[in-house]
Amino acid sequence: MANDKHKRYTAYLVAVTPVSESDSQPADAVYAAVLQSPGEALAAVRALLEGEGRIAVVGSLSPRTTKAINLRPGEVRAI
Repeated sequence: MANDKHKRYTAYLVAVTPVSESDSQPADAVYAAVLQSPGEALAAVRALLEGEGRIAVVGSLSPRTTKAINLRPGEVRAI
């Protein structure tokens, strides 16, 4: 039960690349998603997308950087 109180969050970096040139999305975008798993991060970013796009987790931010840019658990932000 002690693990339930202290859930671990990671700031995953998720890259988005449009499927075609005609998409309304910018050419490339990177999002930071502070969630518990890479799968949750992918799902959260996919929910923000208007069109189709290829998405992939490409890394993570250090806890120090996450704190410096004021990201909170559950937050997804374009960076």
